[in-house]
Amino acid sequence: MNLDNPLHGRHRRVAGREALRDRLADGEQEGPVVLRADTDRLVVERPGLFPATLPAVSTGPPLRIAFDPAVLLAAIDAGVGPHGLFEVASATEPVVVRSAGQGSFTTLVMPVRDTTTTTHEDGQP
Repeated sequence: MNLDNPLHGRHRRVAGREALRDRLADGEQEGPVVLRADTDRLVVERPGLFPATLPAVSTGPPLRIAFDPAVLLAAIDAGVGPHGLFEVASATEPVVVRSAGQGSFTTLVMPVRDTTTTTHEDGQP
């Protein structure tokens, strides 16, 4: 992984830090937070809460990735400015989290297993 190359990730997502932070800090729920992204939105799913849809700017194919909410919250809190940038190579590799406008401070966050997915008899989620 080359942190100096902003194009290393297959997926790039930019979303509002405060709205994402509020959703991550919401509740005392156990389990991972799941982020689902497509072209213009980021859906934040927490166990026991209704999903929250946030506006986002995205590149790359649709994405579903899970995190420990406390770890992702700490990375979001470490940033500056109104928007956070996520650079994702895959759902099993470290994710680069940085401020969208001031990318000099970088945090790596390791995804976790998505335990919220239900697999049906045909093997499909």
